[in-house]
Amino acid sequence: MRAAVVMIAALCALGGVARAQPVDVPGLIKLVDTQPADMERAAWKDKRRDAAKKLVQSKDKRALPVLEKLAENETFDVIGEIAIEGLGTFGDPSAVPTLQKIAGDGSRDPGQRELAKKALAKLGASADVPVTAPPTPTPKDALAPPHEAGSGASEPATTPTTGGSSDLGGGFEPRHHGDTEIPTGPELPDDTLAAYDRVTFASGTSTLQYDTLVKRLDFEANVAGSYQHRIERESMALGIDANASVVSGLINQSTNDAGAAHSQARGAEVILGADGEARFYSGKVYGVGKMAMSDQYDYISDEPNGGNAIKFTANEANLQVAVGGGYGRLLDIGGAIRIRRLARTLDAARALGKPIDAATSKKLQLAWWSLRGERSTYRALVVTVAILREAGVLLSEPDAGLSFEILNVLRDSWLYQRPSGLDIQVAFGEGYLVRPGGNRYDATLEQGRVEQLLAQAGYGAQVDDDKLSLTGTGYARYRLFAAAPQGSPWALGATASATRYTYGEHGDPFGSFDLTGVVELSNDGIAAMNGNPGSQTSLHIEGDLGFTYWLNQAGGVRLAASLAEDGGALFLGATLQATYGLLDGTYSR
Repeated sequence: MRAAVVMIAALCALGGVARAQPVDVPGLIKLVDTQPADMERAAWKDKRRDAAKKLVQSKDKRALPVLEKLAENETFDVIGEIAIEGLGTFGDPSAVPTLQKIAGDGSRDPGQRELAKKALAKLGASADVPVTAPPTPTPKDALAPPHEAGSGASEPATTPTTGGSSDLGGGFEPRHHGDTEIPTGPELPDDTLAAYDRVTFASGTSTLQYDTLVKRLDFEANVAGSYQHRIERESMALGIDANASVVSGLINQSTNDAGAAHSQARGAEVILGADGEARFYSGKVYGVGKMAMSDQYDYISDEPNGGNAIKFTANEANLQVAVGGGYGRLLDIGGAIRIRRLARTLDAARALGKPIDAATSKKLQLAWWSLRGERSTYRALVVTVAILREAGVLLSEPDAGLSFEILNVLRDSWLYQRPSGLDIQVAFGEGYLVRPGGNRYDATLEQGRVEQLLAQAGYGAQVDDDKLSLTGTGYARYRLFAAAPQGSPWALGATASATRYTYGEHGDPFGSFDLTGVVELSNDGIAAMNGNPGSQTSLHIEGDLGFTYWLNQAGGVRLAASLAEDGGALFLGATLQATYGLLDGTYSR
């Protein structure tokens, strides 16, 4: 008898507790819809999911529209799966159309579609959307405008969209999104810290003109191109650079009445070069092997009418190998900065479901690498959204405004060649130089075997939310074992640069200001001989201020003014440079 009394009392107590803690449905709905001002985003996301679970358990009719909205729109967060499964548990048949839409959406995650089918099974409904024929209009209805139709006419139907609203402010839904093939990019080892693949073309002054009055043809061109490839791994690094430049010109001076040219001048200079290095690291200390080669060919021809023709050709070649050691690394972290900008953009729009982890970052960067040859960034945008959706990074479908801002991140041309770190290197170099005519014109000119002591340093930092780039380089070299009269020249120099990148309100790249200072000191090391004084130390100081306007992802126009002092002479100049290149393939961990 006593045990029964105790059991009844306990049941009454439990019932009292249950009645004392009713479910606050309006409060839970508000928490799902709006992030509290005093709550961190990560904490709100967790509480939001808990709130959705409690709404399912409440089985309150007021919660049904909220759960349907979550199930239909939250395609990037687990709260969507909670809502889909909850609609089946809820037991209300009015949720069937929403679940059927999800089950038949080929762009949705397969797991969510399967949950929708299971929820439909609980409600005793099929996953197939029933097809109903539209009503046949009466002649009056068929002829009348919609607003003049009979009282039985329905409102014009809107075209449904998947994963977003049907108006211009709705979700981003590219065509064939569900069948997007995500490119994998190049195969990089797991210990890769950074890598890039770069092709660039540049042009200086290039003109072609013909004067019909004097029948004169003038032509000049100055073009250059380069290819760079580098991979930085934890225990080694390998880099290869190749470049070529051509300067050429043709001048046909005025002709006589018979059409014969009075004179003709032609000239060309071709420079080819390549270098590479391999590093092997033990912690931050490394050993390095380097090789460099170059060849320069010059041609000049001046054929005056009735005068002595002048023709000159010359060839110079350099070959050098070096071994040494160093400390530190200087990495191009442009790829990592793009990921950071993407994460900041999503977070500002309250669409960042979780941080972009290392695996997702690598997948994004290598996909962009593969798509760098595309003329349009459409595929890059589609692939980016697909990868973020698959990784659960997006909290909600990006609307038109967010899609535009993501596109600006993808189009940002200033996220290439953004160095970070410190690198110091010392090496001994053995080289061989070939000079025109065996140096018969100048016995002091270096030729043959050349041994040098080489040193270089580099520094880079990206600050102020990656909008300010600070860089610096330094070098020193000293000729060893030189035989008279060539002497033992030495040179050293340093360059410091600051670049400020400017953006519009929604991340639109606008232009960049750069300020550069250069200081160089050198001496050719030749002693006095034959009554001629030896060389003196030469100082070069230069300052450069420029602005670059980017025309597209890999091309721009730069206007700069420079002031320099060299050997006591003052120089003031201006530069206008246009550059166009293929997009870099970059990656940084």
